[in-house]
Amino acid sequence: MSTSVSKSVQPGTSTAKKNRKIKNWVTICAAILICIVLGLVIRIQGHVSGSEFAPSHLVRRNFSFYEIPLFHWQITPIRRSDSTPATATYVKTAVLKKKPKGSPNNWHLVTLTRGLSETTNADAHLLMAQFDLDDGQGKNSAYWRTWSVNNPQQAAVLWPIIHRLAQRELYILMPRIFATADSGIQTPTELQKIIDQQLADEYLSLITDMREAGESNIAANLLNEALSDYPNHAGLKRLSENN
Repeated sequence: MSTSVSKSVQPGTSTAKKNRKIKNWVTICAAILICIVLGLVIRIQGHVSGSEFAPSHLVRRNFSFYEIPLFHWQITPIRRSDSTPATATYVKTAVLKKKPKGSPNNWHLVTLTRGLSETTNADAHLLMAQFDLDDGQGKNSAYWRTWSVNNPQQAAVLWPIIHRLAQRELYILMPRIFATADSGIQTPTELQKIIDQQLADEYLSLITDMREAGESNIAANLLNEALSDYPNHAGLKRLSENN
């Protein structure tokens, strides 16, 4: 009797084992497929790259890493490489004559690309575009480096102002300044006077806009910076009195 019972149980047991094996293989295959799909998604959409600029040292660097898309969870170390434009190096060493010590602590975003999306340009790109500007005279020729070599007195006016604005993250004020410097003004004194007037007016407009937008803290900081540069400007003094 016991032998008969044993034989009757074995087929069911064998079928259950086969079903378990099939389920296990299905689970393994599904896990592998999910890993492959996830890997492809991360490979394509999870790649993050861009560049950033340190105004204190006038250096730029590229960066890249991988993240989990949507959640923006970084999953690989950040890889960085120097990409400082020749113009920036020339300005730092030949015009500003600065040799900053240590490593930069403050980096401003220049560009950012995530996956297949288009590259987003941050405010610092306004300065990098000028640093990268080609003069069309040959390979690796930089417009503002050539301009600075040919106009050393004007360069001594322009670049300290640009450097100061970069440290304040006021890149939006730079395009007009570069246009003025490139307008053919003959004397550095005249260039300084015109740029100072333009910047004071730009500060006045920007501070007014920030106040109207309810950004009182930003407006106050801008006003302090503006008054430190242009303490006798009538419009800025009025804003200070109405603060």
